[in-house]
Amino acid sequence: MLSRELFWGIESGWVTYLLGALVIAILGYLYHFKIVRWRSGQEEKASINWKDQTLQLLRNMLSQRLLDDQKTWGIMHIFVFYGFIILFLGTCTLMIDSHIGHFLFGNTFVTFKLILNTAGLLAMIGIVLLFLRRYMLKTANGENNIKTLLSLVLPFLVLITGFLVEGSRLAINTGDNYGWQFWAFPVYPVVKLVEPLGREAATTAHVLSWWTHMFISFLTITALAWTKLSHIALVPLNLFHQALQAPGRLREIELSEDYFGTENLSGFTRTQLISIDACVSAGQCEINCPAFNSGKALSPRTIMEKMQKISNSETALVGDIITEEELWACTTCGACQQKCPVLSNPVEKIIDLRRYQVMALGNMPQTWQGALMSLQRRGHPWNAATRSRLDWAKGLDVPVAAEKKQFDVLFWVGCTGALIDRNIKVSQAIVKLLQYCGIDFAILGNEESCTCHMARRAGDEYLYQEMAEKNCSVLNQYAFNTIITACPHCYHTLKNEYALPDVQVLSHAVYLRELIEKGLLKIKTAAHPENTTYHDPCYYGRMNGIYEQPRELCELAGANLIENEKSREKSFCCGGGGGGIWLDDKPGARIFETRAKQLLEKGNIETIATACPFCITMLETAVSNLEADNVKVKDIAELLANQIQDR
Repeated sequence: MLSRELFWGIESGWVTYLLGALVIAILGYLYHFKIVRWRSGQEEKASINWKDQTLQLLRNMLSQRLLDDQKTWGIMHIFVFYGFIILFLGTCTLMIDSHIGHFLFGNTFVTFKLILNTAGLLAMIGIVLLFLRRYMLKTANGENNIKTLLSLVLPFLVLITGFLVEGSRLAINTGDNYGWQFWAFPVYPVVKLVEPLGREAATTAHVLSWWTHMFISFLTITALAWTKLSHIALVPLNLFHQALQAPGRLREIELSEDYFGTENLSGFTRTQLISIDACVSAGQCEINCPAFNSGKALSPRTIMEKMQKISNSETALVGDIITEEELWACTTCGACQQKCPVLSNPVEKIIDLRRYQVMALGNMPQTWQGALMSLQRRGHPWNAATRSRLDWAKGLDVPVAAEKKQFDVLFWVGCTGALIDRNIKVSQAIVKLLQYCGIDFAILGNEESCTCHMARRAGDEYLYQEMAEKNCSVLNQYAFNTIITACPHCYHTLKNEYALPDVQVLSHAVYLRELIEKGLLKIKTAAHPENTTYHDPCYYGRMNGIYEQPRELCELAGANLIENEKSREKSFCCGGGGGGIWLDDKPGARIFETRAKQLLEKGNIETIATACPFCITMLETAVSNLEADNVKVKDIAELLANQIQDR
């Protein structure tokens, strides 16, 4: 009856158990240095949710969903991943069969071997194609050094020598026990190659290939610490810690005399150091980074690689290792975080490094200084603004919270919506819509201060915490159920980073869509539909998943909606986030112009619709620079306000 005898034809096979223990000890010794590096980081403030984080880890790993964007090469990785998972489980099953209870015989054994051989063949195909991609087609990212090469060669040799072991064993043909069977189809060429050599040569080949297979397998296990194969251990560890992290939400930190941001590796948290080591240089961050694709110095991949190579945790990072040009070029759009297949999240490291530069050293782009100083003195970043936060509402009969005390909806206007001429029109459009629907609402007026979303991502954590405490204190004075805002940056901060219990925070896109569904807001069909494309603001779309409602509002307002190639999850930042709106965007192509060209490249676009005051500012500037004077940039609220039905 077909079955498998442990160590068949091998003398002193038991030695492999001793070698295996030695290899595990070596692996533990090598990882000891990584653990020491991680422990040099700051302790975590958040507790671990073992159940939910483990479930999310398993979903991410087993579905391999984080490789969706890589299509063909993602499938090849799935072949390798599941191939070796099945082979590993198969090896464990053989150990159980040999030492605990014999159950692999007959049809069970045939099925078992068929599954393992198929898995091994698919894994080998995957490795070959990934090798061709990197070294022949040269379309893979990252360095092509010896460690990268061994990460492909060693697993391939493990598979090849494994098939040689089985093929030579079958060539000896000892009858029922190891006679040729269909379940061994991947090794058929080996059988045909070895059979003519005779039984003695086949036996020698079997012994040599068996010991070679074991040696390479053990070497591959140690390589989990010193080659790119380390991602096999590090990625699951990182995915576990990143599993429940909300996109774009910055961690809570306590400022003290001992911590004013990150100067060196020891300033990062322990999980951040793990995520740095987990980076596999896939390059998806770089491919989707608006700064990199506009010719800026920033490459998120390169920043992660630089930090991986640092051996001294006290080495200053910004200066000779990471340049200031790289640091300030990030718009914190989150594309790198969203597209990274291992969730390494370069943007949070960049923000931590900015904190030290801004708060400890007072080092920042000159154009940021005026904005941050204005925030400290006046509660908003627009140091050239001369009007108050209530001037825009004159003559509109807008209720103020201080006078009303209790109401259903608080309209959070935001600095730009209250103080900048172009965006005041959006605020006025929203008021018109709210009043048309009979909504019980109010604004804070002069009590409102900046949420400091931009300041926080620019690196001024102290200013953010001071302003957040002030804003929360003001909000707690009034009784209301819902906050709505037309600024995605305010929305993200109020919803995800302020502690506002029992208050619903909604984007104006979602709230206006609800008003239409309830029949309160009635929109008439446009007499002349315009070709319109929608630009997804990063902090509505990528960070908070608001994609459908703005598009539905555009269509309800009568727009002929035309999707651009870089839309929804693939959207390209306008360049205004992360303090970008305060920068003098000179080196390389301007991000906002790159984005405008993308939006106008098809469909004879007449209107660019969006839902963010910074996007409006950046895109209107770009349209003007590109001399596309016939193209209008509109907020979705403006589109609706022009199409409301008469009462």
